[in-house]
Amino acid sequence: MLPSCMSRPQFRSRQGDCRSRHHPDHPPSYDLVMSSTPRQRILDALSHRQPTETPFSWGLGLTAAMQDDMRQHCAGLGLDWDLLREAVDDRRLLFSHWTQPLPAERDGVIINEWGIHMRQVSYGKGSYREFVDFPLAAATTAADLDLHAWPDPSHWDANALRETIISGDPQRQRAVVLAAGNPFEIYSWLTGLEQAMVNLAENPELVTDALTRITSICDARVRANFKAAGDLIDMVFYADDLGGQEKLLISRPTYRRMIQPHHRRLCATVREVAPHAKILFHSDGAVFDILPDLVDSGIDCLEAVQTDAGGMVPERLKERWAGKLAFHGAISVQQILPRGTPETVAEECRHLERVLGAGGGWIAAPTHAVQVGTPPANVLAMVETILGAERWAAAIETSRLLTAVAC
Repeated sequence: MLPSCMSRPQFRSRQGDCRSRHHPDHPPSYDLVMSSTPRQRILDALSHRQPTETPFSWGLGLTAAMQDDMRQHCAGLGLDWDLLREAVDDRRLLFSHWTQPLPAERDGVIINEWGIHMRQVSYGKGSYREFVDFPLAAATTAADLDLHAWPDPSHWDANALRETIISGDPQRQRAVVLAAGNPFEIYSWLTGLEQAMVNLAENPELVTDALTRITSICDARVRANFKAAGDLIDMVFYADDLGGQEKLLISRPTYRRMIQPHHRRLCATVREVAPHAKILFHSDGAVFDILPDLVDSGIDCLEAVQTDAGGMVPERLKERWAGKLAFHGAISVQQILPRGTPETVAEECRHLERVLGAGGGWIAAPTHAVQVGTPPANVLAMVETILGAERWAAAIETSRLLTAVAC
C-alpha cells in the first residue's frame, strides 16, 4: 500500500492523445470516460467503455528468479523494484487463506489442502513446483473418490478477507480480484493430466462426480468470501487451461458435456451473490474456437490471451468480440518480452493498445508469468509504454521518493 501522502496523482484527461492511439480501422466514435483511479480504469475497460488511460496488470506476475533480476536492474537505476511494481498495478489479486495444518513435507513432496502432491524442481537460477504421485490416478468409482480427503470449505478464512482488502488499500484505489477456483485443473492435478483425459473418454461418470465435488467446494468458498466482503470485490478469477499451442486440448462437444456445466454453475453463483462483479476466466493457449461456449457459461473477460497460440490474432479477437468479451493479457511472454528489444516491445504494446484497447475492453498484461532470462529493460519498456509519459513519470518518482524515505 502507498502512504496516503504519496497516493497516485489524479490525471487530467488527455483526450487528443488517447484518440490518436486508436487503430485507423477502429475510429473513435465512442465517448471517452474519465478514469480517475486505477480501479475505475479497470472497471471502464471491463464494461467496454474507453478509459482515458489503458489499465495495466501484472497478471500472473514474475517468477521469483525474475523478480531478483528486476531488483538488481532497478537498483542500478536508483529505483526500488518492489515499490515500482506495486505502484503500476491497477488491481490486487487476493484469495482467502487455508487455516488448517498441512501434512509435513516428506522426501521433498509438498501436499496442499486439496491433497495435491508437488515437488520443488530446480532449473538452476530458480525452481518450480511439479505435480507428482497423483492420489486419484487409480480411482475408478465414487467409492474411490469417497476415500479422498476433500477440503472443508469452512477451513478457508473468508472472514479475514475483508480486513485484508481494507487494510491493503483503504481508499480503494485499485480493483480487487478474487481468485476463486479451477475445477478441471484441480482434478487433473489429482489424477495426472493424461489420466484425466483418458477418464473424460472412458469413465465420464467418474469425472462428473469428481468435478461436482470440486465445484461444490469452490462454490461454497465463493459464497463465503462474498458474504464477508462482497461489496469490496470487483472481479472473480476462475481458471481451467483448455488450449494447447495450436488447438484445443479437448473438443468443444466434450467441453460442453463434461466441463461447461461446472463453469456455468460457478458463474451463476457470482451473478446471484454479486451481480456487480465481473468474471475473468484464465486459459492459456489456442481457445478462439471455444470462446462462444465460455461466454455462454457467463464469463466477461478472457485472461491470458496468448497471442502466440493458433488463431489468437488480436485483430480477429477484437473483430469477433468487441463489446461482448473483454481481454486481459496479450503481451507475449513467449516471444516479444524475452526475445524482443525495448523498441519492439514498445511497438507491440502500442499495436495491442490500438487494436484490443479501441473502445475499451482491454487490460494490458503479460500473457503469463514473466520468466527469468527476460531482459529487464523489456519489462520496463512494456510498463512505460502502457502507462504513458505522465503515469510512468509519477510511478518512477514515487519509487525514488519512497526509497529515499526508507533509507
